[in-house]
Amino acid sequence: MNPRRAKIIATLGPSSNTIDVIIELIKAGMNCARINMSHGTHADHKRVIQTVREASRKIDREVAILLDLQGPKIRVDKLSSPLELKKDEDWVIGASSVQAQYKKYKDRFIPTVYEQLVSDAQVGARILFDDGNIEAQAIEKDGDILKIKIIEGGILKSNKGINLPNVKVSAPSFTAKDEEDLVFGLENDIDYVAISFVRTADDIIKVQNFMKAKGYDIPLIAKIEKPEALENIDEIIHHANMIMIARGDMGVEVGNHLVPAVQKDLINRCNLVGRPVITATQMLESMISHSRPTRAEASDVANAVWDGTDVIMLSGETASGEYPVQAVRMMAQIVMEAEKNPKERPLLRKQKLIGVTQTIQVAASLIAEKIEAKWILSVTETGRSCFKMTRFRPSNKVLGVTKSLQAVRRMCLYWGIAPFYLESKGEESIEYQMIELLKERGLVSRGDKVVITHGRGNFFEEGSTNLVRVEEID
Repeated sequence: MNPRRAKIIATLGPSSNTIDVIIELIKAGMNCARINMSHGTHADHKRVIQTVREASRKIDREVAILLDLQGPKIRVDKLSSPLELKKDEDWVIGASSVQAQYKKYKDRFIPTVYEQLVSDAQVGARILFDDGNIEAQAIEKDGDILKIKIIEGGILKSNKGINLPNVKVSAPSFTAKDEEDLVFGLENDIDYVAISFVRTADDIIKVQNFMKAKGYDIPLIAKIEKPEALENIDEIIHHANMIMIARGDMGVEVGNHLVPAVQKDLINRCNLVGRPVITATQMLESMISHSRPTRAEASDVANAVWDGTDVIMLSGETASGEYPVQAVRMMAQIVMEAEKNPKERPLLRKQKLIGVTQTIQVAASLIAEKIEAKWILSVTETGRSCFKMTRFRPSNKVLGVTKSLQAVRRMCLYWGIAPFYLESKGEESIEYQMIELLKERGLVSRGDKVVITHGRGNFFEEGSTNLVRVEEID
């Protein structure tokens, strides 16, 4: 079983959506497969989800599936040919639906799929295209269009993103497309949902209520990439199940120079309240076209681990890059090296303990540390007891034992937890079964100590964990 504590999400795409590649990704260290709903059709995504599950069955190793909703992405609409925008030139931008009404600007019109862009933007606002590579400034409104001056030029292509820093975008974070995509995901047994461009806690609550109304309770990941989200971050952290530091759009919105400080602050805030946090975007970007990362990228991954991130994510590296498997393998190697010299996180150990289950899990962590136990066996129904243990950052290896495949898959993103699916023949002998399995796999030897947590009377009863004991292997 892999000793790595921080988990890895890999985005699937054209480079990685076949069963052979997915099997290799899992073997290389992928704990969760990300399905990006900004691209592809439901039929495409359904095939990928089925392929991930088939790959897991073939090698007997489950992984989680994350459905990443597009959100209110503002994009350039279809262009007949790329536009060359030069510094100090005047152009206009407006919804594609009004383009025919402004024929006098036909050679200088940038069409957008976002109908409210002109009403949202104010004169003087910055408008960024293609991840900020092209910059313009709004100089005047003329009916349904916005006149802009190019500050930093470049070649603009169809479907490139548009960012409006410091503009209050009226579009909801949870769009009609997102609703359709989420229903698709729920019907296809996904394990996590990510919502893009979160601005307030209300964005989180709306999606959670939408799922509950349909009878689902799927963990929700809030992607932090808007300045408004940073203004409301504590409430967002409180309501979301996980936080993702989406550094791509964040860098465009707030400025790349602020991203490192924001990343450290968000990780620290999440650690203090025990909220899992994902660090994402361009972690090994050069591996899209090269078989090795830069030294700066390797340091970026390691520093995220030392800062206290629970999960790190690969995007284009695995979705469309030339070396998807190598990228996952390299990330796993960097993480394991970083974890050999862990940074002390004393603040984690000052968390207030709430409830019997969390108290038991923390006690088990301390006991295992003091007696130098080989494993902590946490027997769980839903994985919640393991979630409470991982918040404490146990120094010992933890095996999350469950008879629920759903719990196994969710635990794939829990820091330091090795999920284990056990088809138990009888609850009376579960400890014996687990210890015998550890022996068979060479994971314990005579004289090793194992700390076990479970519920009184019923091992797998949800919310019942109230016992901790020590077994010495004979």
